[in-house]
Amino acid sequence: MARGEGRIDVESVSRNQMEPVVAVDTDGTVAFANERFYAISGLAEETVVGSDFAVFGRIVEAGFEALETAVKSVLSGDSTAERVELSMRHPEEAPVPRRLPAEARATPIRLEDGFDGGGADEVGDETADATDDGVDGVIVSLRKIGTRKAYERQLERQNERLEEFAGVVAHDLRNPLNVAEGHLELAGEECESTHLEAAETALGRMWRIIDDTLTLAKQGQYVGTNEHVSLSTFLEQCWATVDTGDATLTLETELTIEADPDRLRNLFENLIRNAVEHGSAHDNSVTVRVGAIDGIESGFYVADDGPGIPPEEREQVFDLGYSTAEAGTGYGLSIVRWIAEAHGWDVAVTDGEDGGARFEFTGVTVVE
Repeated sequence: MARGEGRIDVESVSRNQMEPVVAVDTDGTVAFANERFYAISGLAEETVVGSDFAVFGRIVEAGFEALETAVKSVLSGDSTAERVELSMRHPEEAPVPRRLPAEARATPIRLEDGFDGGGADEVGDETADATDDGVDGVIVSLRKIGTRKAYERQLERQNERLEEFAGVVAHDLRNPLNVAEGHLELAGEECESTHLEAAETALGRMWRIIDDTLTLAKQGQYVGTNEHVSLSTFLEQCWATVDTGDATLTLETELTIEADPDRLRNLFENLIRNAVEHGSAHDNSVTVRVGAIDGIESGFYVADDGPGIPPEEREQVFDLGYSTAEAGTGYGLSIVRWIAEAHGWDVAVTDGEDGGARFEFTGVTVVE
């Protein structure tokens, strides 16, 4: 702002602000900070006002570079508002914890929007000119991120890292497996041996473990957008994608629920595969039934007439790596549980009416 013209008005900036606020002039210096900021930071006014905005970094544990970029973006007119997550580092004497997750919001100051003070409340005698986009400064306000919100965001970042890690591991494993399969194929052309068949089976299991690992890395994430899914139609589609052999599907519901179709497909495919694999291991042709659960808790069940699951093993079946099938990876039912939990559902296993296993999903949103 030009000398003698309207300046950042302290009263206008800080009015009704119960959160820490800092005003940054167009030259990147701090023009004002309200009392709440000083109380939170433990810094003195003479240390803050007139200093480069970098002084703000003294109370930031992580995220200051992103905030600095956000402030510059708003000052240049490239953005009308920016939000940045920070980890605050407060002095020992400050009346808040030393580590505090917070969100900083940067918004432009424009004199024509009412920041046209004057008189005793003006900040400084000299201020920088407005930018070409009419921005006369930036307001940076801080607000605490609640513990639950911070945990959710941390969990989201951890899931992203887990998915990335699983992708890297899977990629690194695929290359040597491809080489091994190539040599196995060449060996099979030169001789016949039961040892080669065993090696081929082991390689096939490795491929399934890789696929399941990638799936697990994704399924723990919170579900974003749900859709209305007709269980009968959807299950017929899922059934067609699994090698079910002589197994049969019986649909006993016309229920429509809210779910993520991609995740739900993975859930059903794993349940179907689990029923077929355990049924075939006992030389039985399995029937899989799907129906609605009525009562206080709405939901659906997937049951089979296979060998069932003993009561003492019903908690273990959802554990990662647990399997009683010779060719199983032990990941299938873990994937089922993770998908259910990502939707906010509860899953439990009981006895089926025909002696097999029955997986019940409750807490499901049913579309009337």
